[in-house]
Amino acid sequence: MKSGNLGFFIGIILLLLVDGLLWLQIRQSIQKQWVKKIYIFQVLFFIILLTIFHCSVKQIKGANGYFWMEQIIGLLILIYSPKTIYILFHGVASVCKTWNYYISRQLKRIGIGLSFILFFYFIYCFTYGRYQYKVEQISIPIQHLTAPFQDFKIVQISDLHVGSFCKNDKAIPQLVKTINALHPDLIVFTGDMINNFSTEMLPWIQTLKKLKAPYGKYAVTGNHDYGNYTLWNNIPEKQENYRHFLEYMNQAGFQMLNNTQIPIVSLQDTLWLAGIVDETPSPLPQPGNLQTTLYAIPDNQPIILLAHNPIHWKSEILNYPIQLTLSGHTHAMQLGIKIGQFKWSPAQYLYHEYDGLYQQDSRYLYINRGQGYLGIPGRIGLRPEITLLILKKPTMDAPHSPTRL
Repeated sequence: MKSGNLGFFIGIILLLLVDGLLWLQIRQSIQKQWVKKIYIFQVLFFIILLTIFHCSVKQIKGANGYFWMEQIIGLLILIYSPKTIYILFHGVASVCKTWNYYISRQLKRIGIGLSFILFFYFIYCFTYGRYQYKVEQISIPIQHLTAPFQDFKIVQISDLHVGSFCKNDKAIPQLVKTINALHPDLIVFTGDMINNFSTEMLPWIQTLKKLKAPYGKYAVTGNHDYGNYTLWNNIPEKQENYRHFLEYMNQAGFQMLNNTQIPIVSLQDTLWLAGIVDETPSPLPQPGNLQTTLYAIPDNQPIILLAHNPIHWKSEILNYPIQLTLSGHTHAMQLGIKIGQFKWSPAQYLYHEYDGLYQQDSRYLYINRGQGYLGIPGRIGLRPEITLLILKKPTMDAPHSPTRL
């Protein structure tokens, strides 16, 4: 059985299990026949919805397809997560009823309350909360940094996935407004502008073009930018999609750094910005090659690398004299908790580095969890992020100490 079919089968079983258990718990409270019919109707509705999703997801051929698929996923989460919470609390309450009726009754009330809270919280996450951008401002000491680049401001954005937004969505204009208000010297984008189709960019080119920085806007490709996650009629069609993607990025004002580097010059001093392509199968561009990317950079120069997937930081990037690597890709799985120094996300079970700043000696990796979304139509617990990196010359007292402001 293929993994997709297995997932669909498990999904149907889980829906039936949740609705079956819920029915056993509430059936004595339902007396009217029309209420029972509504309950049966909603069970059938969500089974049909999941079936449509399974049959359609691999056949998506247009920019709007992902938007509607994500609405289906969001609706399933919105309805079945509160149901599951209620079932768990009601089940525990039923066990407790035999020895303490008061505790049992309170557990049922807590279950009902938490279910409603979760329902309305998910509505917030999937609507207003998905464009409540959090600006993470961090000062990072960079070896070999010269005086003209002291307090140099870089805004990093990543994983915008513009195809997940409907036309006229105010999230992307709000993003541009927020970034421009930071007055960055340089703007970098670390991959996954689209879900699959270059045409996803068309409604947003003029909006993204409004992003302004005196030293320019630069980007690298992410795994989704190659159109790897849909079925193409032939290889030339996929290549044409990628070619249009590069054209649209250029029209939006981004210069691509795919296995290339560029000097950022201020008062005759230089900060090097380099970028490598994400790993992708042929017939599209070859995977990132750091040796080729860095060959033109002189020794003892400050280097900032754009690399979509952070998994290469420890395995390869640390072998080169790169002071700061900027990545995205993980989204922090669009789910997690971050309170002070404590943070948790299911992403940590897939990635050793998945969100925020990481350091090894005087070398740094920053992972931006993105501004867009994919799959889940929003972010649960972790807000979309805009990163403001302020470069500093190392001091004698604290040569390698980043500062979160």
